Formats: sequence, structure tokens, C-alpha cells
Amino acid sequence: MRPKILDYFQVKSFEVASSTIAEDDIRFSADYFLSSDNIKYQSNVKFIELSELAKVIFPGIFKRIFVDNSQFGMPFITTSGMMEYSPQPEKYLSFLLTTNLNIYQVEEDWILVSRSGTIGNAVFTSKNLTKFAITEDALRVIPYDKQNIGFLYFYISSDYGKDLIVGKKGGAVVDHIYEEDLNKLKIPIILDSIINTLQQKYLEVKLLREEANDLLKEANKLVYDYNHLPAIDLADAKFYDTQREIQSRVLKSSFVSGGYRLDAHFYNPIAELAINNIQSNALSNKLLSDVATCAYMGSRASRNYVEKGFGVQFLSGKNIIQIRPTDPKYISKQETSNLDELLLKKGWILITRSGTLGRTVLVWNNFEDMAASEHLIRVMPLENDTDPGYLYAFLNSDYGYQQLIKCKHGAVIDEITEDQIGETLVPIPKLQEQKVIGDKVRLAYEKRAKAIRLEDEAQEILKQSLTG
Repeated sequence: MRPKILDYFQVKSFEVASSTIAEDDIRFSADYFLSSDNIKYQSNVKFIELSELAKVIFPGIFKRIFVDNSQFGMPFITTSGMMEYSPQPEKYLSFLLTTNLNIYQVEEDWILVSRSGTIGNAVFTSKNLTKFAITEDALRVIPYDKQNIGFLYFYISSDYGKDLIVGKKGGAVVDHIYEEDLNKLKIPIILDSIINTLQQKYLEVKLLREEANDLLKEANKLVYDYNHLPAIDLADAKFYDTQREIQSRVLKSSFVSGGYRLDAHFYNPIAELAINNIQSNALSNKLLSDVATCAYMGSRASRNYVEKGFGVQFLSGKNIIQIRPTDPKYISKQETSNLDELLLKKGWILITRSGTLGRTVLVWNNFEDMAASEHLIRVMPLENDTDPGYLYAFLNSDYGYQQLIKCKHGAVIDEITEDQIGETLVPIPKLQEQKVIGDKVRLAYEKRAKAIRLEDEAQEILKQSLTG
């Protein structure tokens, strides 16, 4: 008789032949033998191991010497960073003291697969990633034939490819996979014509994302040019310690009494330099609260998560900066009382307000009508005064970021409030100049959206070739 408690759980069960267990690594964890429920292969589909198509490299674990200054080290990112559009490194590997630094570097047209913690997230390496040192927790998959990169990337990153990879995980506390697990990954043999189609899709996706990055860089440069702002140079910041070993400055008591803030970071010389440059160089400036509504929406109430078909996608601060949100969650349409407050609208700007602060994104052909966490401040531009694309470009620049994070506070987890964000000083160029910048930003986001659509098309082509 079936135990009644099982009625409350979805139990995945399947049969595995004893010969299948014996012929491999004699593993007894069910995930190891799990194939995706989302696809049923045609009976004539044959498989080969990934090792026949690509080389898998685990860089190994080495002693790493980190430095704080980008002049003396290579920017270092983790597996979560490699999944982002614009990774922001917090550490730098010392050029001088890190032996075999080249081991951590990657080249274009590789595939990176996370091997520890969150298993199986995959990304291809564009020129944007080649400037970083990337953690050893990312296995490097290097195709022998570059014409296979598209097919391998779309298969490995697909739901059914990821399921097979995750099934290989092991570990008592932290999950891991190893290069041998990827080497043995079964890759379906498909028609050359399909491989060529997938390769073309891959090249289009890669080009669109590179073009989008270039457009955002151009927009950022124009923010500086139109507002006559110099690049923020630490040499111009007034530190009390001239050696910069301690970020410190001397203040008048009257300056402190204005905001009654006694935490040193609030008086960060770099943020003060940014404000002074805007006041001295920009033709006009306003507080962010004068050109946009900065709102805290939602609450800390518990969320009722449901399966994809029964809810609205729910975004966290981590999700908004990713190329494609990993492990998406969905909140119930029926059981979320304040759902309307959580939904996002086109042209809004989102800013992370807790944890990793000040990460900024424009809602444009990406997150419309999705729900977002209360940890994301909504900035709603007053469009008659300020172009939303321009405002995003400024807030995403060093001038915006340094002001946003200067207000951080919190004993354990850093936070900023919507009122503090509203105090950000924004340079206001001519509306025509704002539009030039805004148009570049919007075009960049449209290219990103098209790249996502092409990836979805590629996944559907691959699935049809395997299922008929």
C-alpha cells in the first residue's frame, strides 16, 4: 500500500539495470542515473562521449595572492560572475606573485561549466571574459573543432544536458563534479546540417552580445563627454593617509552634523570627488529624486513558490545581472496578495539595495511584467525631464555607483534605502544628448533580447532533431 505521506511530494522514480550500474562508477545516488523528463530521444539516436569532441580542463587548485589594485593584478571572477553580462571583480590576482597565472585565463570559443556548489551552469567565452582570471571551479571545455562549439554549447546548457551533468555530482557537504565526469558526458550524434545551423545561431548570439557591450561602453563614454566629466582618478581624491593604505580624510564637525552619519564610508573621498566633479563641470545637475520616483515595493512576506506554468517569474538581485537568470523561481498568481506591487514595467531602472549594492539594470525587453524582490529599488524616471536610458547609463557609471554605495549601512548585511538613492546627484545634459545616449542603451538591450530569442530557437531546433 502506498504511504499516504507520498501524496504530498513529487517523487521521481525509475528503474536502472544492474549492468548499467556495474559498467560505470558503481554509483548508488539516483541523480547519477537520471535523464531529463523533458525529452524522449528517438530510438535511433546514437551517443559518443564528450572526450571525443572536446578537451576538458580542470585548472587545479593553487595558492592565490590577491591584491586590491587593478594595476597590480588581473581581475578575478567566480562561477557566479561568469554568468553575468558585465562581471564586476572584487579581487585581483597578483601579476607578480601568482605562479602560472595563465592557467586561470581562458580563450574565446570555450565553454565554462560550474563544477562546485551550483553544478552545471554553462557559458561560452566571448572576448569579454578573456580579460579575466576565472576560478578553478569552472571546468574548461575546449572543442577540437570550433565548428562544434555551437552544438556543444547549446546541448550542455540545455535542460537535458544540465540534468545529465548535475546527475554526476558527488560530495558530502559541497556538491562537486570532476573533469572525468564531463569527459564521459554522453553527446548525441546529430546531422551535420543541424550542427551547421546551431553554429550559425551561436555566432549570431555571440556577435549580438559583443555589439551590445560595445554600445553600452559608447553610452558610458558619452555620459562623461556630454557632462564634461573626467574619469574618476584616485590620485585626485583627498586622503589623509597619502600612501592610501587606509582610506581616510579629515572633516569639519559641521560637515558631519549635516547628516549625523559617523560611519567613515559615508565620507568616502572617491564619492566626494565624484560629486565635486559633477558640480564643477556639468552644465546642470539635479537630485535623482527630482527626476525620478525611487520606490521600495513589496514586503518581506513569505513567498508561495510554484511550478513554471502556475506563477510569475520572480527575480532576485542576482538574477537581474545574469545573461539568463539561473534556477528561476515562480510565485503563485493566486496566493500572492501584493502581486501587482511586485510587477515591473518597461523603462524602469532596478538597483540592488542589499547585499551586493548598486548593481543597476534597465527594464527593456527583458523583465517586463515579471515580479521582483523587495531587495530591488524601482527607479521610475519622469520621462518629460530625463531619458530613462540616459539615467540608467549614468547610474551604471562610476559616478553613479560611487554615490550609491557611499550611503551603505548595516551591521551584517549592507543596505541602502530609496531615500538615500534619491540623494544621488545626476548631471543633466541637453535632452537631445540624453536621447543619443538613451538610444544606444535601448539598442544594446534589444540586441541582448534578440540573443536570448536566438538561443531559445537553437534549443528548439536541437530538441526537434533529437525527438523527431
